[in-house]
Amino acid sequence: MAVDLNVDSWKKDWADSFQSERAKYESNHRTPGCRVTHMFGVPMIILSLPVFFFNRKGGLTLFAVGWILQFYGHLVFEKNSPVFLENPWNPNTYVSALSLVGNEWMSFFKGFHESLMSHKSVANVEAEQVTEL
Repeated sequence: MAVDLNVDSWKKDWADSFQSERAKYESNHRTPGCRVTHMFGVPMIILSLPVFFFNRKGGLTLFAVGWILQFYGHLVFEKNSPVFLENPWNPNTYVSALSLVGNEWMSFFKGFHESLMSHKSVANVEAEQVTEL
């Protein structure tokens, strides 16, 4: 049996598979409520892994609460099942979760930063108007 050592072909296949899984993942996480539960649940699950080695109870608590948040988001807000239940061994599902959550947090902080900057510029304009009086 021959082994395909064409790295470019392998990368393209993985990228296509990831893009397909990412689109599917996005389509199952449309509501703000589900996205917010994932913004907290996914990091809790990730954080639980190293915490478990130092504090088993703390790690297990983070892990359990993180998953409860995920299921709550799907049950209450999306009214669907988590994507990973279709194929729990698909690494692209987990990478898609990290990608979605990372993008959500970046959008949140970008909006927060822009909000702060707009308030700062309003304050500067008001200060200038006061000094002109």
